[in-house]
Amino acid sequence: VRSMADLADPYSSLGFLSSTLNATNQFLHPCIIAALFENPADGSVVWDETKNTELPRFYGDGASLPEAGRLICEIGMAEYYPLMYTMDKILAPSGMQPICTQHGGEPVGRFVLNEAGNSPQDVAGRTGLTDMVLERELMIDNGENVKMANIPDRYGVIKYQFVLEKLMSYGLSHNSRLGAVLSPAYRDKETNLVKPKTNTRFFIDDIPHGLCLALGLGEMLGFDLERDMKETLFVVRRLQLWMGKEYVQPHGIKGGIVAGARDLGETSAPQAFGIKTIGELRDFLRMCPFADNVQQRMEQRVNRSILFEQERSKL
Repeated sequence: VRSMADLADPYSSLGFLSSTLNATNQFLHPCIIAALFENPADGSVVWDETKNTELPRFYGDGASLPEAGRLICEIGMAEYYPLMYTMDKILAPSGMQPICTQHGGEPVGRFVLNEAGNSPQDVAGRTGLTDMVLERELMIDNGENVKMANIPDRYGVIKYQFVLEKLMSYGLSHNSRLGAVLSPAYRDKETNLVKPKTNTRFFIDDIPHGLCLALGLGEMLGFDLERDMKETLFVVRRLQLWMGKEYVQPHGIKGGIVAGARDLGETSAPQAFGIKTIGELRDFLRMCPFADNVQQRMEQRVNRSILFEQERSKL
């Protein structure tokens, strides 16, 4: 007996999107790095050798910064949640939310956010982005001219945001398991400044295959990335500079911020696979990962059937 989930999502494509978009490390790590390594040019930071550790503790020192808590809440909720809920609305069977169901990273956090009115559906409703995408798709299907929707100001999208930012910073910086973990960094022998190591997974995994995937989906849905995912863009632009990459185009360039980037092919954004519209994404997710062309196989079987043999004999 197969479950309804298997029947609705036979190739687990939506399950894959769920695990990808709900992997909290993809924004936790870059947000802490952006807050800790404050020099926008190269990420360098002054770190006194007389302190308890030779290098900054990633969570103990980095996550304790107010900017880290702010970025995590802004990206992880205000920007990711509307994206996740919209993906569920356009891809999942009616009434199902396979992507949003696992939001928040763990059960306790999910319960707190839901009770506080900060579920993906709640946040998406306050931004107006899901309605904008659905209305635009309806206009396209009806052959109408697409009109720009009026999106409300983002202020107040997250309820109790200041409290959640404080709790996030405190919880991560006082975690007994993570507190002693050092930052992915090294001390420059010439300047004696501490700089981030850009060849670690915090950079080469979380940026191109985490944040850039989310930005690519947002661009595909018609989000104004400079307005609707501005903090995600800020973090990617800052960290890609230190990496010598261009995963998204520089500030001020309109349209194709993801699709027109020089190093798009090194990311997991849908545009890197030639997918630029919701319809193309639907087709892509329908593909069997085992290259089994069911349509072609069934047509060949029907053409070889007795019924068709009889019909052909009459011709």
